[in-house]
Amino acid sequence: MMSTNGTRAAAAALLLSLSAAFASAQAAGLSAESRVDWESRVLRLRVELDAAAAGLRLPSGRLEAERLIEREFAGLAKEAVFGLPVDSYRTVSGTVAEGSLDVNGLLGIAAQASHGPSSFSRDMRFFSAEYSIPLGAVAALYAGGTEAVPLAAPLEHRPSRPYTGIVIYAESELPVHGERVSASLRPCLFPRIFDEDMRPVMKRDNVEPAVLAAWGPLGYAAGLLASAEDRVGDDPLRIRALGVFGAARTDIVISREDAARILSRPENRDLLRLGRVLVVLDLGR
Repeated sequence: MMSTNGTRAAAAALLLSLSAAFASAQAAGLSAESRVDWESRVLRLRVELDAAAAGLRLPSGRLEAERLIEREFAGLAKEAVFGLPVDSYRTVSGTVAEGSLDVNGLLGIAAQASHGPSSFSRDMRFFSAEYSIPLGAVAALYAGGTEAVPLAAPLEHRPSRPYTGIVIYAESELPVHGERVSASLRPCLFPRIFDEDMRPVMKRDNVEPAVLAAWGPLGYAAGLLASAEDRVGDDPLRIRALGVFGAARTDIVISREDAARILSRPENRDLLRLGRVLVVLDLGR
């Protein structure tokens, strides 16, 4: 097993390598825009090449552009992946810097990207290509262990019944726990759920590692559509978030009553273990 110093040294080497790769891409006239599609759980990248600056000419220009993007794509992809929010206070880059993520796993992320449409602009000056990287490929790097840590039943039992899933509504701005401000809930790879007394209801280690890699501890959606049944079934428990928590506003606060309704029955605790939770929020913010 690598020592802490060895892990941090490897992380520093990867960060330097990333900076060099990104600088190389910029020097080649390449730039990239990225956005996270939290509903589909993919990181989308649009890579653009200044074909004129690169000296590309038709008819061979398209093939040369594709080869240039392919050569530099790993650096551009890693830059986008490093900015992904992991939890309430860290990005992927932060977990690499602190040595809590095996940096070797990141090396293969770019290879898992799917190639989308590509085309020249009308004036033939720019060539752009679209790619998507599944968030599950990134989440899998953090899904250590072989099984979830069991959730305990609450000390105060509340009447409840089995549900097929859990839907949490958090569309509007909510109070930030511990602060005199309000904020919108922001998605991340591994959000936590607390009750209003800040007792944990769900954390990353309460979810099966295979589930974390497959579809995450919970899903995000702009509305409760028919497709949501895949995750929460046809008879979910519907509750409203009371607040948000964390420096990045990614954690959810629910009422102690709702928390007890979930935790009082083993069938409902299993919903958390299996990631059968959907958060409805305004993804346009």
